[in-house]
Amino acid sequence: MKTLLRITIYLLLLMPLVMNAETKEIPFTLDDRDRIIRTEQKVEAINQRFDAVDRRFDQLFSFLWAIIGIFTAMMVSVFGFAFWDRNLSYFCALADKYEFQY
Repeated sequence: MKTLLRITIYLLLLMPLVMNAETKEIPFTLDDRDRIIRTEQKVEAINQRFDAVDRRFDQLFSFLWAIIGIFTAMMVSVFGFAFWDRNLSYFCALADKYEFQY
């Protein structure tokens, strides 16, 4: 128990020294300001590149939707033609069987 009390007293005595070290002011130089400006410029350049890539992806997705639309229209027309031709053949066969005239 005595050792715990000693450690606590030492820590309390050293506390003002530690607190003084934390409040020490660090000077901000012109080199630091220039470094921050350069970093902001680099970040802005990277953001512009990301924006360019984003616009390119939008163009590619638009093109992809156009291709999907064309393919869908082709498939609908092919299936529609096949269905129409099948019905036409069926009705012609019925007309020949029962000798209907159009």
